[in-house]
Amino acid sequence: MILQRASERTAVPWRNGLGVQYEIACDGSLPDDWTWRLSTADITQNVPFSSFPGVTREFCVADGNGVVLNINGVDHRCEPGSVTTFRGDDVVFATLIDGPMRALNLMVRDGAEKKSLQLSTAGQVIDCCSVVVAIHSPSLLIVDKDEISLQILDGVFIDSQKTISVLEGIAATI
Repeated sequence: MILQRASERTAVPWRNGLGVQYEIACDGSLPDDWTWRLSTADITQNVPFSSFPGVTREFCVADGNGVVLNINGVDHRCEPGSVTTFRGDDVVFATLIDGPMRALNLMVRDGAEKKSLQLSTAGQVIDCCSVVVAIHSPSLLIVDKDEISLQILDGVFIDSQKTISVLEGIAATI
């Protein structure tokens, strides 16, 4: 098990240069040698998203009040606790809802093993995952018998089958 603090991640510009993201996990190297990647992004202004043809994207509001994503001309209100799925080559424009926000993003290339974001709240048990990220508030987890305290967007990498109990907060997993 490896603990990764959000405060220790390095900011990397978006592909379109209009924002920054912080890599959590990736099964290859950046910028393009991967089949899946998990990252966070700071959205501080109304902004278009970068294009990623051949990729399925999952977008989760992890901190803040959310955004309205205009995806190919259709508005989708994304609030805390929601996961919105869209194609990487869709035309996406984000309009903030009452201030800046941070997102958790999962990208999976076409043909790769399917992965998706799952959200678990206090009292739930997670049976199988490889990464856990705290969203919306600090989280307290029990991983086997170890107690793990996470701040917002901190992550834990799970190296084998372990039972995870969410005692406090919300955990996003893949």
